[in-house]
Amino acid sequence: MDARIGTRLWDRGMVYKDDERIAEVVYALQVVQETVDGMERQDFTGQVRVVEGKRNLINEGALVLHLNGGRKWEFLASIDMGSGVYNIVGTSRASLVSA
Repeated sequence: MDARIGTRLWDRGMVYKDDERIAEVVYALQVVQETVDGMERQDFTGQVRVVEGKRNLINEGALVLHLNGGRKWEFLASIDMGSGVYNIVGTSRASLVSA
């Protein structure tokens, strides 16, 4: 397995639960690209800080972060760091996609 950080992203974005916008956040993401058994895949980790809207993201299940520039990323809020800051991880279906 060969892993490397491919991209770092940070900016403001919107968090959606289904079709409902629930929060505006500042995000910092790391895209880790790795090759496993000849197949390339991407994993995503990072943090979001809620600046407006719903403050508790932990029990919301799968959410979608709309990044500045039109890309979207499905994630779970995994750890509440306090003050509206959350560690986040991509879901098994996570991908950065164009709008």
